[in-house]
Amino acid sequence: MYKDLKEAIHWIETQLKFRPKENLSRMHEAYKLLGVDLSNIKKIHVAGTNGKGSVCAYISNILIEAGYKVGTFTSPYLLRFNERIRYQFQDIEDDELLELINIIYEFNQTFEKTFGENLSFFELITLMSFLYFKNKEVDVMVVEVGLGGLLDSTNVLYYDASLITSIGFDHMKQLGNTKESIAYNKLGILKEGNHLLTTVSKDMYPYFKDYIKKANVTSSFYSTDDIKRINHRPLIFGAFSEIYELPLLGDYQLLNALLSIKTIHFLFPEINQNVIQKGLLKTKWAGRFEEIAHHVFIDGAHNTHAIEALKQTVESSFKNYKVWVLFSALGDKDVSGMLEIIKSFASRLILTQFPDPRFLGLKEFLDDDSEWADNAKQAILSLKEEVDDQTILIITGSLHFIGYIKSTIH
Repeated sequence: MYKDLKEAIHWIETQLKFRPKENLSRMHEAYKLLGVDLSNIKKIHVAGTNGKGSVCAYISNILIEAGYKVGTFTSPYLLRFNERIRYQFQDIEDDELLELINIIYEFNQTFEKTFGENLSFFELITLMSFLYFKNKEVDVMVVEVGLGGLLDSTNVLYYDASLITSIGFDHMKQLGNTKESIAYNKLGILKEGNHLLTTVSKDMYPYFKDYIKKANVTSSFYSTDDIKRINHRPLIFGAFSEIYELPLLGDYQLLNALLSIKTIHFLFPEINQNVIQKGLLKTKWAGRFEEIAHHVFIDGAHNTHAIEALKQTVESSFKNYKVWVLFSALGDKDVSGMLEIIKSFASRLILTQFPDPRFLGLKEFLDDDSEWADNAKQAILSLKEEVDDQTILIITGSLHFIGYIKSTIH
């Protein structure tokens, strides 16, 4: 039993991240052993390469505004572990988290005695969220997929709505190196009788529709064709004869918001337009095109798909500005692919480093079109002094890098 939260978090974070598996039998046994009945709770499952967190945030805030008790499970976190598990979109309290980890620690020991193996980190925190939401007696659970979908620990439940935001290249080692193999993993969240709501790009429609037909599920597809952007800052758009305003920036938020709104319409048709708009405006999602100082933005564009979306935002919302980018990323990312896209819209590119055991160095990617900064924090302070009214600075790359910046720059 742990008495100190830091020690408790250290224990769970040092468990094997993702234990190899060919099916979800271990997680099914663990869920059964946990003995938590979630059948009376509405459940929303959110998968996709990018946009999952924003969608979870929009949906949660709309439901809270409508008077529902909402539990939200997302990953990873930017500043502290507590962000993963939220009630009414507030981080789990320290004392509640400590109690949960102690419960799951003992549960893990029992599971090992019964089944001969420990549970992985993500299996453990998924079970923690289930237990917490049951104890809080939530009306709705909004659950983000950790990785892929088919074999993700969150996929042991039957969900009332299944969402897929987008398909792009990320985690190819685990999910495959084609869009189809990645899509197959994401579509694995679907179970017979499910309803899928998705904003995947149109090139994926044939693959999706073929899979959906075989899986015996219903579906709703939404695209930029359904959206008319009215204003950039603030972001205002029209869709299906209604007008919406968003507090978050970035053109990619248009589809995220639309997917969230249509999910509310599907599951909670009684929630009116006024409540939806109020919920949208109360939504915050740190690290997603967030302005942290005048003309200084951070954006967790952590793969080529997200960097491409960032480019679209820059070209539509800041087309008359000079764009400087401070970039860093972990070694498991397609760094060369990300940098190639950044160079197509940035007039200045600075590579840097940050403390993380998975950081492998970026100096090999330096060329005549980029600069190097040893100290990210000092680089930001210097660049902020140089930024003028016709220049914006975007700090982007790995979510872990963005979290480091958020925790060190005030």
